[in-house]
Amino acid sequence: MQKTALAMLLMCQGLAGLSLPVAAQAAAAVDFWQSAPQQPLNAQWQDYRRQSEADAALLQQQLKAELNAAGLTRPLPAVKAKNFGLDGISNADQLQAVLSYQTVLGGWSKRTDMQQPRKPGQLAGSEPAYIPTFDNGATSTHMRWLAAYYPKAAAADQARIRSALTLAVQFVLRAQFPNGGFPQSYPLRGSYHDAVTLNDNVMTELLNLLWDIANAPEYQWLSANLRSNAQDGFAKGVAWLVAAQVSVNGQPTVWTAQHHPLSGAPVAARKFEQISLVSSESAAVLQLLLDKAPELPGVLPALCSGVAWLQQHQIRDKAWLRDDTGSTLVEKKGAQIWARFYSLPAQQPVFFDRDGKVYHDVNQLSLERQQGYGWYQSNAKSVLKAWKKRPELQAQCGKNAH
Repeated sequence: MQKTALAMLLMCQGLAGLSLPVAAQAAAAVDFWQSAPQQPLNAQWQDYRRQSEADAALLQQQLKAELNAAGLTRPLPAVKAKNFGLDGISNADQLQAVLSYQTVLGGWSKRTDMQQPRKPGQLAGSEPAYIPTFDNGATSTHMRWLAAYYPKAAAADQARIRSALTLAVQFVLRAQFPNGGFPQSYPLRGSYHDAVTLNDNVMTELLNLLWDIANAPEYQWLSANLRSNAQDGFAKGVAWLVAAQVSVNGQPTVWTAQHHPLSGAPVAARKFEQISLVSSESAAVLQLLLDKAPELPGVLPALCSGVAWLQQHQIRDKAWLRDDTGSTLVEKKGAQIWARFYSLPAQQPVFFDRDGKVYHDVNQLSLERQQGYGWYQSNAKSVLKAWKKRPELQAQCGKNAH
């Protein structure tokens, strides 16, 4: 299927407006559900919104019941920790602790210490608004931990893992938008969190996970029906990615960090994450497509144009260094880097400060932003290296123009 036909198919499913010019895309509002296209949400999207609201209420009901049972008037705080305080599950005690933080919906929270079991009435996450979420590797990380520990677990613990992972897969599929995209958090919580989120590789992590659930041996003990649903979710997500690839003056480029859940148009997030093409997350998309979906409809043209864009926008023989006084680009023979963000429609490196102002030189940023954000990155090197090993696909690029 050609990309135009695929886009038309997705428009019928609720992903409309991808052919908007960049100027129109940039005007996309953050309140996505009030700024929908003129026609009302179709039945699928209405059902999804109602489901999200019901799931949010269920989380609150569960917490209220725990508080009442524990005789508490307010929840106990969770402990904050980087990477959940663990590198994985290696024994039954760690399994018990991680499972205790799984929400009734099936997902987990982020930035939360899960070394000790959660107490009755304790929050499931250190940041209450992110319970549960896919941000910062939450949920996908826990699911992979469970699958990795399963062969080592005792029979009774294996049964608990099967139940927990089944619920988690159902949660991921439940959170997937009708058109195949994924929000940053589910249930929906408003603002840019409801955008289809590529930022920090949220969507690519989930699609890689769904593919593994459907195909990798470490998940084969899950039910055949669940693995089939995971494969369907993966294919739907890939179709969304193909249709949402941003075009400038008719030429496909790469992707932005957030896209409108309904139209697929680029949208902004935080003030220092304005609408712009992204190099690292786009490289992760291309790696996913190359590794796990090159044969799916529309994928090869997306690969050809996306890889070409990365090749054209790489910064050679430069490295980015940071210190107490700021940051600078220095000569480094053989180095390859990319700016984190590229402006639309000019496709030039662009930088943002916390006040939302736009700069074209990283040294114009405040010292805090220079030091505290990865404005130049080298992640895209790996997909260019992998692409070189696929000459049979490269040979087809000229034959599969968008």
